[in-house]
This record gives sequence, C-alpha cells and structure tokens, in this order.
Amino acid sequence: MKKNKIIFYLILFVFGFDIHGQQTISLKECVDYALKNHLSHSLYDNEIASAKQKSTEALAGYLPQVATNITFDDNLKRQVSVIPAGAFSPNEIRVQFGNQYNTNVVAQVDQVIYDKSMLVGIKAAEPNNQLSLLKKEQNQDVVIYNTVNAYFQVLVYLEQEKIILENEKKYRDLLGILKLRLEKGVIKKTDVDRTQSSLNNIISQKSILQTNKQVALNRLKNAMGMPLNEEIVIIPMTNYESFVNIPQESVFEAGNILDHKIQRNNILLQEFDVKRKQASFMPTVSMYARYGVMSFGNDLGAAFSNWVDFSTIGLKANIPIFSGYRKNSQLKQSELSLLSAKTNLKLTDNNLNLAFRNSNAQLQKSQSDLGINRENLSFAKEVFESSTFEYQKGVSTLSDLLNADYSYKEAQSNYITSLINVLSSTLEFEKSKGNLKSYISQF
Repeated sequence: MKKNKIIFYLILFVFGFDIHGQQTISLKECVDYALKNHLSHSLYDNEIASAKQKSTEALAGYLPQVATNITFDDNLKRQVSVIPAGAFSPNEIRVQFGNQYNTNVVAQVDQVIYDKSMLVGIKAAEPNNQLSLLKKEQNQDVVIYNTVNAYFQVLVYLEQEKIILENEKKYRDLLGILKLRLEKGVIKKTDVDRTQSSLNNIISQKSILQTNKQVALNRLKNAMGMPLNEEIVIIPMTNYESFVNIPQESVFEAGNILDHKIQRNNILLQEFDVKRKQASFMPTVSMYARYGVMSFGNDLGAAFSNWVDFSTIGLKANIPIFSGYRKNSQLKQSELSLLSAKTNLKLTDNNLNLAFRNSNAQLQKSQSDLGINRENLSFAKEVFESSTFEYQKGVSTLSDLLNADYSYKEAQSNYITSLINVLSSTLEFEKSKGNLKSYISQF
C-alpha cells in the first residue's frame, strides 16, 4: 500500500496536480480515522458511563442511608387543651401545653438487611453494562460498513474515470488522424463530425463523472466523521480482487454476530426483570438507628441552649399482603415481554441466516460475472483496437469502427457494473458473518 502511495504521488507530480494540503488515504486509514473521530462514538461512550452509574445506583440501595433533619418551630398560637368541668374543678379548665420555640436536630441511619428485589437489581447491573458495550461495538460495525461502502463507491468512480480518460485520449488521437485525412480528401467531413460528436459526449460524461466523484468523496468524509472541507485523495487500486474474499464452505454461526448477542443480552435482562417482579411479593427487612437533640423554651435564646438528647434503634419488616392486583399485573407483563424477547431472538437468527446464505450466493455469482465481463472487456478492446488499425489503413469503414467502439463501451459498462456488485456483495457477505473488523484488518 505504501508503494502504491509513492507511485500515485509521482503520477500527480508529473501531471502537474497540486497536492499541497491534500493527503492520500487508504481504506484501512479511512476506517481507523472513522473509529477514532466519528461523533456517534461519544454517544455510546456516554451510554457505557451511564450503565456504570446505574450499577452504582443499584448497589447504593444496600449501603447505609444516612440523613439529618433539623427543624425550628415558632408556635405562634399554641394549641389549647380543654379539661372538662367536674374532673378537677367545677368549671372547665383550658391549658396551653408546649413552648413558644422548639428546635430539633435528628440524625438517622437506615440499613437494608434483606430485599430480594434489590438483590436482583444488583445482579442485573453486569448484563446491563455488557449491553452498553455490545451496542458500542455494533455502532463501530455500522461506522465501518458505511465507511467501506462509501470508499468502494469512490473507487468505482475512479475506475470509471480511468476508462473515460482512456476513451478521450483515443478519440482525440483518432480525431487528429481524421482531420489530416479530411485535408487530403480521403474521407468525408461527416466522418470527422461523427467522431467529434462522440468525443464531445465523452467530455460531457467526464464532467458529470467528476461531479459524482466529488459527491462520493463528500459522502466518504461524512461517513468517516471528517470535516467536509478536508482535502483527501483516494489511491486507485491496481487489483480489485484484493478486496474480495472467496467464500469457503462454512456453517452459519449466529452467536458470532452482534445482533444475536444483543438479543441474547436483552433476554437475560428481561429474566432479571421477571425475578425482580417476583421478589416484590416477598417481605423486606431493615433496621434503623436514630439520635437527636432538642431544645425548647418561651424565649428565643432558650430554644438554642437547653439541649436534651434522645436515641432509638429499631427493626422494621414490610410484608406485602394485597396490592390490588397491581404486582400480579406487572409480573404478567414482564413474563410476556420475556416470551416476546425469546421469539425475537429466533426471528433475528432466521433473518441473519437468510442474509448469510443470500450474500454468499450473491458473492459467488458476482465473482463469476466479474470474471466473464473482464474477459469480454479484453475481447472488446482487442476488436476495437483492430478496427481502429483497419480504419486507419482504409480497410474498414467508420461505421465498423463505431460499432466496435459501441461494443467496447458496453463491455466497459458491464465491467463497472460487475465490479460494483462484487465489491458490495463482498461487503455484505463479511457483514453477514459478523466479520467486518477482521476483513478490514487485512488491508
């Protein structure tokens, strides 16, 4: 690949291209850049960090909970208690209990001793962390796929450009010869006009192609997460077969594919949710310890000076008896979600298997088509060159030459189409195996 870069720089220099501020970039370098710089990665890094915080949150419920409560009351109008007449006096007695000011400072420690639902939540933290990692890995595969696909599109335009430039050169040379022959009166002017028209069409196609190539480059930069104003040059390939892995006889392994792993992880999390809903029917036990001080008086100063302390320890059990069928309904919903998750896994595996078999068959067909079209292109080129030589010698007519040229261009178009198919089908095949990273590491 480094040798290709050096040759490509020399070609650009010889033909006078300005390479200042531009960088040539290979497929592997494009993927490496995308894996480091695409903005979507930060979203999944945030999900991983969030999952870790959820693990801490789940564990925190089983750690001591400490709280302090401070109150200061100014009893603007204290409650009056009435002692009925006859008990202590022939008349009723009205008494105001308490003080004008009252200050309380209380600290309490709560500790869960047994809560099955909370324990299940702690165990579910690990598969939740694993799920966030799998989603990040899945996003990396998406970025790789988009980058490689965009890179292949640029390569196809480069191959088309090479063919168009070759055709342009041939027609310019032919037009020069025809003009000389026209001056000598050997041919008709219509032959020159027809050739000039064909050359104009090639020039027009080249202009459209250059625009499409720039659009494809912008798509590639967007897929990589690269600023669109960055200037890059893709290295043309001399051997496109290097991108193609010939499929070997292999057994489909769904367990190697991220979609399967994520669905399996979702089932595990749903199983934990069922267990958590089942645990909500069980008693919970906790203990607490409380220590406080209080001060009171009818003067404001006394409310902060005459402190009296107190303390309490206790054990608390919460026994669920009847929740109005709310917990039963939640449990049934969770169990149905678990059944759906298992069904989705089977559907996912079936779809993955279908994608694997179809992409395998498509790759083999596209490779066969590429070989046939490459051979046809070689034959059509020989016929065109032979027709050109015969026409220059005056043995054949311009119509024969243009017919050979039409066949040659058709062979070129078929070759480009088969090249697109073999590149895209190779990419789809590697994706269906869950093998994108290994595939890219070869380059």
